[in-house]
Amino acid sequence: MCFNPLENFPIERIVPSENDKYFRHQIIQGYVNDPTAAMLGGISGHAGLFSNANDIAIIAQMLLQKGIYGGISFLSKETIKEFTKYQFPKSNNRRALGFDKPIHDENNKQTCKNASFNSYGHSGFTGTYLWIDPDKEYIFIFLSNRTYPDASNNKLLKNNIRNNLHQLGYEAIKSSIM
Repeated sequence: MCFNPLENFPIERIVPSENDKYFRHQIIQGYVNDPTAAMLGGISGHAGLFSNANDIAIIAQMLLQKGIYGGISFLSKETIKEFTKYQFPKSNNRRALGFDKPIHDENNKQTCKNASFNSYGHSGFTGTYLWIDPDKEYIFIFLSNRTYPDASNNKLLKNNIRNNLHQLGYEAIKSSIM
């Protein structure tokens, strides 16, 4: 997991993210596709972090285990609690400090219907989706390349694919318990 992966990995190990015809006029591969993050040197709080499912799962498991992974404490449980709680609970703002939180209503496209209010996650512009539900001890990771060949592809959102798959995971957990 890193920013600017071309500094650490050969380009053949990195999938292209976009054929940028507007800003950089080239295929973006191994460098952040977000123009603002690109102007910041590829390192930004909102874009530019590259990873694979295994490394994301390790970070998610560490968060689920209140900051501990492999017997090592990386973050305090108080820090995780602060970054994963609703910051404006009396408003209709679904944000935590570091993550999104669910809003349960019939028009919600942010999470699936079974995501608990204690759950949190991130849905990225390129299609990446990570959701952690401490109530169910459930981690859902969906990696996508929705912006290739270009960012106009909106089928993930239009067809609610990430949330539908996320919901199937909850249903599989429920059916395996019964």
